[in-house]
Amino acid sequence: MPARICVLLLLLCLVSFCCGSNKPGEVLLVIACPPYTLHARSECSALSHSVLEQQRALVLTGILPGDFVLNVHLMHELFNHWTLLDALPHLSGQARVLGARTEWIIWCQHNTRVSSLRGLLEQLRRQDPRELSFYGHALYDAEATIIHHFSNHKDPQRFPYPMLSAGVIFTGALLRRLADLVASTGHNITVHSDFSIDASYELARFIFDNVPPAPHISTPISGGIMLKSASYICPTAASVPHRKVACVLHAQPEEPLTLGQRRHGCLHTTTGSHIYFAIKTCAKFHKERIPIIERTWAADARNRRYYSDVADVGIPTISTGIPNVQTGHCAKTMAILQLSLKDIGEQLDIRWLMLVDDDTLLSVPRVSALLCRHNATELVYLGQRYGYRLHAPDGFNYHTGGAGIVLSLPLVRLIVERCSCPSASAPDDMILGYCLQALGVPAIPAAGMHQARPQDYAGELLQLQPPLSFHKFWNTDPEHTYRRWLGGSLVNRSAPLEAHKEQPAAGPLHTVMGRHSLAAGFRLLQATGLGKHLDL
Repeated sequence: MPARICVLLLLLCLVSFCCGSNKPGEVLLVIACPPYTLHARSECSALSHSVLEQQRALVLTGILPGDFVLNVHLMHELFNHWTLLDALPHLSGQARVLGARTEWIIWCQHNTRVSSLRGLLEQLRRQDPRELSFYGHALYDAEATIIHHFSNHKDPQRFPYPMLSAGVIFTGALLRRLADLVASTGHNITVHSDFSIDASYELARFIFDNVPPAPHISTPISGGIMLKSASYICPTAASVPHRKVACVLHAQPEEPLTLGQRRHGCLHTTTGSHIYFAIKTCAKFHKERIPIIERTWAADARNRRYYSDVADVGIPTISTGIPNVQTGHCAKTMAILQLSLKDIGEQLDIRWLMLVDDDTLLSVPRVSALLCRHNATELVYLGQRYGYRLHAPDGFNYHTGGAGIVLSLPLVRLIVERCSCPSASAPDDMILGYCLQALGVPAIPAAGMHQARPQDYAGELLQLQPPLSFHKFWNTDPEHTYRRWLGGSLVNRSAPLEAHKEQPAAGPLHTVMGRHSLAAGFRLLQATGLGKHLDL
């Protein structure tokens, strides 16, 4: 009798094991959705609805490829999840959506499109989810670029990184390995910098540096796993005519949103006359850089002021009373904000202030169109988002100064009242970002704003979003950049600068916030040696 019971138990175990092993694998589609604008949130909802409708149609017709269960997870972006690596603890921990049975993860952004779920699942069925692999549309640097810390400077065109907005596919095996690595809190992993600048490149670099390939797999560059270029993942729906493989995942380009072609989502009509442009300069560059601005975007910027270390009546410039320094500029920026508020006074038409460098090029009509989607009466902080120590509790987002930083006037008043500099030469953009995060004001990313030159970015990315700004005149023709990329035309005479009303000098840089966390954060920045502007 006991022997028969043992045989029955063994048979039950075998049946249970076989049935369990035949359970369908999971395909997890994650939509990283920025919570800040109605337009982006509506795109996320539309993407989720489209995928679920396609799934329902495939189930009804009985032609769902592969033995898959599809789950869609709408991830409303937390402060550090835009880097993707920092989202992994959320997916495998708090959200509990990345499990042992997850075979494939499809990472999408709000402007990703799944044109054929059937075609996508058919592609996945042909590939092995047990491999440590990831697939996407491969981007390459045309030359060594500062935004990637000049990595692979000898041959930058050999290292691929994914176009995130076109969609990226990970095997479950790889993403679980990455989640374990990130959870190890820095032990035995290689991270080149505490700064987060380009999430797609830094993701590819982290995988390459920390995940070795299987012994039988060779890579073009000695090291770890590299992105596999997938022909079915495309930068746009019509990227390559007569292609052999149909695009099933692609990015949706955004058309220029200018005054002549407003789309839904515009809250308030905005023109250049509603923006106060505070331009940081110094005596060294008065003759070299200011004439370029005057020949390009100044024609659309009636309310512009040049803030310098010296007053030059020939331009004119306004003295901040702060000596020029080679690094940082925190004291100068705070003085500019104080002086700008005094200069704006009771001018009711001005709703926004944009801080720019004297070697920043921008499209005023496109910036105006961007601002029409935001409420100028709220606390709004827009720019090209970077991050510092996003893997840690003391990490924060900030907007990098060279691309231009846009602030609503209520926020400018709050900054002047509540923020201060730990030192005159502290990095102004980072201090501003840290203070605003402590005050609960998020750094809202503005697609199209660029801290570097056009040649520092992959061409597909520049075609995806109409550029709003570029930075640096070095080794480039700024007037060509303005015409080619910012849709501008050169002028012989810009809009005249109004005579500056004499204002009292900026007040002392006061108001140390009474929050221990902010003071500790300032000490952290000083301790790391970041006493200079992160000029990337």
